[in-house]
Parts: sequence; structure tokens; C-alpha cells
Amino acid sequence: MFQGFPQSGFQFLNQLKDNNTKEWFEDKRDVYEQSLRQPAKALIEQMDRIFLEEHLPFEASLKKSLFRIHRDTRFSKDSSPYKTNIGITFPIIRENVSKVAKTEIPGLYLHIEPKSCFIAGGLYMPDAQQLALLRTRIDVDWKQLEKLNVQKSFIKEFPEGIQGSKLKTMPRGYDPNHPGKEWLRLKQFIVMDMIPDEMTQSETLLDILLDRKSVV
Repeated sequence: MFQGFPQSGFQFLNQLKDNNTKEWFEDKRDVYEQSLRQPAKALIEQMDRIFLEEHLPFEASLKKSLFRIHRDTRFSKDSSPYKTNIGITFPIIRENVSKVAKTEIPGLYLHIEPKSCFIAGGLYMPDAQQLALLRTRIDVDWKQLEKLNVQKSFIKEFPEGIQGSKLKTMPRGYDPNHPGKEWLRLKQFIVMDMIPDEMTQSETLLDILLDRKSVV
């Protein structure tokens, strides 16, 4: 039963920032397991039950939902072996997507990091085909995004609105003076809701995640 991420988990992540070595991590592995990995596993298992009971099209599994804490340092100047956050994703179930496809699947994301916790949703790394399809739709329906991005109820939940990295110039084939050019230049489509650490430290996080499921 998920009861929240304890304060000891946040203390561990804070200390990891200053002691990001394999030796230190292995010495403190029990704290990581008990204060972060086990609560994350309990959260995923409980969200899986809720998704099934409420017939919600999200997947929750330890294999697909919990990001590894180990960093991929192959192409990075930073050789620190560990991330200093916990990432959990609940992708939308898409039965028509091939298992071997590299297609980005939208989902709900939870980020646990001292003083930087947030819930997000949307498309983080859409592939070229997805971007092309999105831009075809935005080309004619960009006003729908414009309206959504100023709705009071939407801005109340997501003060920064729809965000993401952008191309420096318009994508090839589109009018540089297109009235929806700011939307057409987007390479990501993300909404984010920053939450205080305290919200993740009790079972109420389950309700908060369910309340934010509409971000996807």
C-alpha cells in the first residue's frame, strides 16, 4: 500500500547531489531501496489497480513505469553515474502501435526531486512522423491550442501553459507568417504542474495523479 515518499528519500537525493559516486551509493543502497524504490513500486502497483478498476487507458508496471536511476553517460561530459531524481511514467495504452515501433507514446509523468517535484503530460519526444501529423493538424486548427492555452481552468492547473522546445525557424513547407507559427515551431507538447514536496509524502499523491490524468 502506497503511503508516500518519506522525507528520508528526499534527504537521500539531496545527499546524492554532493556524493554522486558508486561507492557512496552502494553504501547507502538500503536507504534508496526503502525510501525511494519501494515507495515507487507501491505507487505503480496501486495506480495499476486503480487504472484497471476505473477503466482508464494507462499502463502502470515496474518495467515500463519506473525510470532507472543510473544515468547514460556515453555521450555526456558529466560522468556522474546517478540521476538525482526519481521519474515515473504511466503511458497511454495504444493497442494499434507496433511493439517494435519507436513511436513516442503520450503519458502521465511524475518527477520526484527535492523542491522540484512536478506532474507532467503530453508528448516529450515525438518522432518525425508524429510531428508531421501534428503540424498538419495545427496548420488548420491552431486556434484550438490558442483557446485552450488561455482558458482560466487550464491556466489554473498549468500556469506555464503548453510548452516545449522549438525550432529556431518555421518548419519546411510552412508560411513564415502563419498566424499559428509559434505552435508550428514546437518540437514538444508538454504541460507541467509543479507540486510541493509535501504532496508526494502521503497517499494523497494518488488522488493528485488521478486528478491530473486529463493532461494527456
